[in-house]
Amino acid sequence: MKKILFIVFSFLVLNTSLSAQKNELITVKAGNKILDYFPVPVRYRYPEFTAGQVIFKNGAVNSTRLNYNLLIDEIEFIQSRDTLSLVKKKDIRLIVVAQDTFFFDNGYLEQIYGGRVKVGLRQRIELKEVLKKDSYGTSSSGSASNSYDVLPSDGNFYKLTPNEDMVFQKTKEYYVSVGTSGFVQLRKKSLLQLFPQKTNEIQKYLKSNKVDFEKHDDIIRLADYLSTF
Repeated sequence: MKKILFIVFSFLVLNTSLSAQKNELITVKAGNKILDYFPVPVRYRYPEFTAGQVIFKNGAVNSTRLNYNLLIDEIEFIQSRDTLSLVKKKDIRLIVVAQDTFFFDNGYLEQIYGGRVKVGLRQRIELKEVLKKDSYGTSSSGSASNSYDVLPSDGNFYKLTPNEDMVFQKTKEYYVSVGTSGFVQLRKKSLLQLFPQKTNEIQKYLKSNKVDFEKHDDIIRLADYLSTF
């Protein structure tokens, strides 16, 4: 009996720990390398570059080994031992890596639900802020918009060994697309706009099911419901 209770307790502690890690703020101290805080298994979607295809809107197909770098929000490939990012993203129809499908719509979205209603997951390691050092040597919160030179983030570039403390967080956002429409972030307002003729039904569903728009299982059940329209 004690052994069973210990296993259950350990399982609950592990789940709590993993849940906390999902939204954990990670501070890279000034003078330290950013990549030391985000080793390969953390910053890449797959443990190694994996066979895949880049399918373009004009029908062209490029087969190569791919991986998704969450730290710089780029899908990368290897060419002559160099790691390069995909270019001309607006010309891409979709990307297939192993059994997974990605779209590019102002960022890479991994499809987690397909059909007429598509749901995409955008996950990345996001730079939240740069902590400026004051004259007393203490840190204060500041904008993450100063330009540096190596690590790209939201259109800016930052040194791999920064001069200021930098705060990162692994984030997840869900997006939805209906038919040929582009993806929009999955929220109550966006749903009502996508299904203007089903406003009452959707509101009743959301009220009855109390959907958490950041919870995977809730999103899948919602997508199942929307697919009945």
